[in-house]
Amino acid sequence: MRSLLAMPLFAPVVLALGLVLTPIVAFTAPKPPTPSASPQAEQTAHDGGIIEGRVINVDYNRGVISVDSTTEGKVDVSTMPTTSVTTADPGYHTLTDVSKGSKVQIFISRTAGKLVAQIIHLIKR
Repeated sequence: MRSLLAMPLFAPVVLALGLVLTPIVAFTAPKPPTPSASPQAEQTAHDGGIIEGRVINVDYNRGVISVDSTTEGKVDVSTMPTTSVTTADPGYHTLTDVSKGSKVQIFISRTAGKLVAQIIHLIKR
């Protein structure tokens, strides 16, 4: 019977200790390691500027255009399905409109060390 009387007095003490100790235990718990830069973080696209020059080769299967740039020499530029092709002529243009000898202005991004064409503007000769 005595234990039944002590129980109501003991319960608030246990509850108070639990409320005080829980944040302390959570604060001192070991933290998970902070992840280092992931390969995906290194693959974010950055503005690569504009490349101007003449097309010396187009590999339609690989989606790569080789350009003899006026400032950087021979440059290989990858294309994506989202790469836009524009010209002064109205209408819809595709990568097949780019051919050897075409004068181009390519707006590029740099992703994982590769040059990727965002917009290819064909310049009339």
